[in-house]
Amino acid sequence: MPHNPAVVWLDACEAKVFSFDSEDVEKKRVKADAPRRHVRHSGNVGEGKGRDNREYFEAILAEVEATVDDVDGWMITGPDGPREDFEKYVRGHAERLAGKLGASEAMERLDDARLLDVARRRLN
Repeated sequence: MPHNPAVVWLDACEAKVFSFDSEDVEKKRVKADAPRRHVRHSGNVGEGKGRDNREYFEAILAEVEATVDDVDGWMITGPDGPREDFEKYVRGHAERLAGKLGASEAMERLDDARLLDVARRRLN
């Protein structure tokens, strides 16, 4: 079975998880539980006054885990704060996925085709 790369783009409102090869793309979406509130940029998930992102991050991880079982690498993209917080969460709570994480890159929302183009260049 081929090992296809994957990419996650996330912000405070939603995450998009893509698994892809040269011909096919599978896309999944995860919505944040309280999208009007901002993801905190402290990296201390669940502490302080900000939103507790654990449920949001765990929902994203569940989709990533289902997607990356058969991949060699994946990347995280999105605005700095949410992306950095999610990357810290992955490294602290999902060792197997952290080991397959090939890149983390700041970027604003792109259309799906442009995001996949960036991911293909970084991961292939």
